[in-house]
Amino acid sequence: MSERDGYEPGVPCWVATVHPDPEKAVGFYTELFGWEATNLMPSESSSEYYICKRRGRDVAAIGSVRDGAPSVPAWNTYIWADSADDTVAKVTDAGGNVIVEPADRCGAARVAVVADPAGAVFGVWQPDEHRGAQLVNEPGA
Repeated sequence: MSERDGYEPGVPCWVATVHPDPEKAVGFYTELFGWEATNLMPSESSSEYYICKRRGRDVAAIGSVRDGAPSVPAWNTYIWADSADDTVAKVTDAGGNVIVEPADRCGAARVAVVADPAGAVFGVWQPDEHRGAQLVNEPGA
């Protein structure tokens, strides 16, 4: 495995699952993969967002389903972009749809969720303080 601090535009850089029971998901994935998880949300918050680490490096996130979204667990892949707003404009120009408009996420990144013309959903990740997964597989490893 190699350590990373950033990606080229167009490269998947982050994965996160939304889950109706994030604590249960944390238990499952930490046991399965040996991850360590820390909830970044304040104790008074009604939502949870866990950063999962392996060997002390960020590898994924587990969070609550957002208000108004279907209560269905799903994994989301985010693709690095120089500009989330410009990428969303290109998605719509190419016949895709915007599911969640670009928004800043606690200084970590500016993100959006979009779908291609056939409906396949993916995230757009314009980094700020969080520069994506910090530990990735090496090609051929």
